Amino acid sequence: MKIQRAKFIGVSGVPDMTLDLTEGRTGVPHSLVAITGPGASGKTRMIEALIAAKEAIRAYGLMSTGASWIRGTASAKVYVTFYLDEAERDFANTSSPTLEGEVIFHPDRINAEADDGLRAVLGRYAHNPAHGKVDYFPAERRIPMFPPFAGLGAGEQRPGRLTNDPRKYGFVLPLLRSFEHDSARRERFAASLEALSPTCRYAADTSGETIPRCFSSKGGDPVTVGQLSQAESDAVIFAATAATISLDHSLVFIDRPDLYVDDVDALLDGLASLGKNNQLLVTGGARLAAAAARRAHVIALKSEPPASPQPFVSRMK
Repeated sequence: MKIQRAKFIGVSGVPDMTLDLTEGRTGVPHSLVAITGPGASGKTRMIEALIAAKEAIRAYGLMSTGASWIRGTASAKVYVTFYLDEAERDFANTSSPTLEGEVIFHPDRINAEADDGLRAVLGRYAHNPAHGKVDYFPAERRIPMFPPFAGLGAGEQRPGRLTNDPRKYGFVLPLLRSFEHDSARRERFAASLEALSPTCRYAADTSGETIPRCFSSKGGDPVTVGQLSQAESDAVIFAATAATISLDHSLVFIDRPDLYVDDVDALLDGLASLGKNNQLLVTGGARLAAAAARRAHVIALKSEPPASPQPFVSRMK
């Protein structure tokens, strides 16, 4: 699944605007979208508003009220058009490649209008590479080194996938320990890590230690994940997520993937290799904007205060 168009009206922290992510040659959405701009321009807020709209249509986790999304009026609106591939259209029981959802945030509730087929697609969550899903890598991502550790199953992973809580990466240590008995997943992880990091490599550890020494940094002796650099740890998070939940045919939001890396071009290549037929929506500053300009659809935000929201007419009855 991919986002083809989105419209924001009265959303706190986001300017009123319409995004058209359609690639002119093919008529399908761009596979890489970079949302750039200076600090406090609304980059993170924009992707989190899209996530909130998705969750309002059909949620993976717990729903909240709409109060925090409203700017200066009684309500706010996000309107999203999703592009579905052929398998998703079959699952949604539709012949149309696009389905639309309208979400209105009220202070005490969130209302959503969408086709039942779209609700079914957005609500489906399985660790099956044939089934697309939505995932979010928040800027404050880290690997917890102390319990509780999350499980690897779909039922345990689903509620936290679209939160910005770094504890959701508590599954990484259990995943590393599981590699002794799952060679296919181990090989997928190792290949993704190599594509994402120029310095960090997976090195199997069969010692059975709680925190395995299964990484080599710059060709050095084996170390634990807690001894890696921030850039290397970030690469582990990306690779571990793809190996665990299968990021194919998916909509993937990544806030500030460029935080710790020098070569943003190589990072974007690595992120694109995490799965097939994905749409990546990434945020960043000037370095990401420069790298993305050569390969992505770029949305450039400004740090000006949003104007007063325009009134809108809802399609809801």
